[in-house]
This record gives sequence, structure tokens and C-alpha cells, in this order.
Amino acid sequence: MRGVRLIIAEDQLLVALDMETIVTGAGHEVCGIASNADEALTLVAEYRPDLALLDVELGGTDGLEAARLIMDRWQVPTLLVTGHVTMEIARDAGVIGLVRKPFTERTLLATIDACLAWLAHGVVQEPRPPGFIGPDI
Repeated sequence: MRGVRLIIAEDQLLVALDMETIVTGAGHEVCGIASNADEALTLVAEYRPDLALLDVELGGTDGLEAARLIMDRWQVPTLLVTGHVTMEIARDAGVIGLVRKPFTERTLLATIDACLAWLAHGVVQEPRPPGFIGPDI
């Protein structure tokens, strides 16, 4: 899978830096790291990334509302990174995937890869990673 440009929105700096290390190690480019939802919206407007990774519990606008705004305004696919949201709530927010905290490198990258494959080709890898929402769930 080719590398994509993405933003990370996470209010815990160490978690954000961990995500950055994981995704850049896999060949993706991090355009910016936001510590709250309003900063995430600014980064998406400025960089128009291929994907946004959003924590749900952010200052300002919450991550669920930010995900809705990102899809409505810029059509940027979003993955939620959280320990507190169900798949049903994530699906209702219009996100493409959900990565549960605490996450592993393998889980994060598998979910990103599944989402990117589906976006690029309409193909879902089997077995589906636990956090992939995509079609027919």
C-alpha cells in the first residue's frame, strides 16, 4: 500500500507521538498533529490529507463532531482512535474505522491498510480487522 498523507488529532502528546512513529515507519506522511478538534479542523482545511486519525475525547469540538465536519466539509475519511466509543456510534458519525485504545502497532496499521484498500479499490481484506467499518457491517 502506498504511503498517504494524514493528520493526527490526539490530546495526549505521548500517544500522538507514538501514532506518528508507527505511521511514518509504515511509509505514511504526517502533515500535522493537533491537540484538540479545532486544530484538527484547521489542519484538514490546510493540508487536505488522505486520512484523519482522531481521538474522540478532544478539547473544543469533540472528535465525533469533528469527524462529521471533516467528512461534510472536505470529504476526508476518518478513523477514530478511542477506548470509549462503540462501533455503532462510530458508524453513525460516518467514520471509516475505529481503533481501540490501547492499540498495538499491528492493529493500527491493519485498520489503516483495510480502510485505504477499501477507499482505493472497494476491496475489503479478509479477515477484516476488528476496527474496520466500511461497507456491509
